[in-house]
Amino acid sequence: MISRVGTDSEKEVPTLLRGKDVQEIEELRRQGLSINAISKLTGSDRTTIRKYLAQPEATPVCGPRAARPSKLDAFKAYIEERLKAGVWNVRVLLRELRKCGYSGSYTILTDWLRPQRESARAVAVRRFETPIAHQAQVDWGHLGTIEVDGKLRQMWGFTFTLGYSRAMMAEAALDQTLATLLRMHEEAFRQLGGVPAEILYDRMKTVWLRTDERGEIVWHPVFLDFARYWGFRPRLCRPYRAQTKGKIESGVKYVRRNFLCGLQGCEPTSLEDFNNQLRQWIWEVSNQRVHGTTHEHVDERWKSEKLHLQPIAGRLPYPYIDEELRKVARDAYVSWESNRYSVPWVYAGFAVWVRDRENHIEVHYGGEKIAVHPRASGNTGSSPCRNITRASHSAPVDPQGRCWFTYSKPRRPWRSGHWLPMRASQEVCNDNPD
Repeated sequence: MISRVGTDSEKEVPTLLRGKDVQEIEELRRQGLSINAISKLTGSDRTTIRKYLAQPEATPVCGPRAARPSKLDAFKAYIEERLKAGVWNVRVLLRELRKCGYSGSYTILTDWLRPQRESARAVAVRRFETPIAHQAQVDWGHLGTIEVDGKLRQMWGFTFTLGYSRAMMAEAALDQTLATLLRMHEEAFRQLGGVPAEILYDRMKTVWLRTDERGEIVWHPVFLDFARYWGFRPRLCRPYRAQTKGKIESGVKYVRRNFLCGLQGCEPTSLEDFNNQLRQWIWEVSNQRVHGTTHEHVDERWKSEKLHLQPIAGRLPYPYIDEELRKVARDAYVSWESNRYSVPWVYAGFAVWVRDRENHIEVHYGGEKIAVHPRASGNTGSSPCRNITRASHSAPVDPQGRCWFTYSKPRRPWRSGHWLPMRASQEVCNDNPD
């Protein structure tokens, strides 16, 4: 554009109006000023003013500047993969990038990660709807207490919710052990008709152990093997971000507010009775309702989702043995669930494996079963522990009623020992010896 400043006799000087100058001209024109008056106020040539007013599209527009190449560009794909794996620690990422040849600074990395963190936080609190048969969510919730063998025991509710249909399986238990968790999973697979592609958990110790120095999850080895056996991927929700498990957190609350409140006046007589009533409520009430989010019948969506779950027909239960390594006390007893079970006296001081079966306790040493006891009722701490004893496990007794304990290895000559009096409070089991 050519603007004439001053008289016609002066030299013409090419002038490019900026966007804000054109906006000023348009504003003055809207106020009713003539082109002559606008020219005097702005110092622009009248012809230039006429052209800009006649052709608004000619207004200069400055687009965004092209981003300058960064030393981080070649490594962004790698960083995104690490972020998906849960590694957000900048120091850890920088150390890994150095090994890959990154020569940029720490600040470049933090500046690029800052908007990624903000985006991740926004996504974490946004409800998402999972594809059909893709995900289920699992959690434990406290359901109060129940009387077992005359003692009050804490009762925990296991909840398993399919993400697409909201179909639920729930069952109560007296503990949250790994054996109980695995059994509950297999019961959920059976009741709901299959296995989803992935299952989301909070940070329960029966599922994960810790996060290593690289920020990666260290899964419980038995649980990870269980997941591979049944063909699903375990996932953890982010710490202190319960929103990522909104479906199951609402499910636990739903069981408390709708099922437990309905038990008033018809309290269950046992844990088995409680679970029977809970199962009936799940399939007659919970899974028959119109869900508040999907606005569809849970049962109808579950029927379509069940067709896409991984089938379990013909699959045997996961071969898990609930056992722990325990040390035999000096008086030849091993502790289990606040009770003490006897083993042959020659194993005093040794580390043995205690296996919890359905209705009895087994003790193993070196691949050999050395003791079997009927399961004693659990101890809540309000009464002294019970000593469950087999007569065949006792050490030799001299005429004065004293027994000889040795701490040498089994079937080897005695090397050292001392006299111990017989325990007066032992419960002797007169079953046939092992």
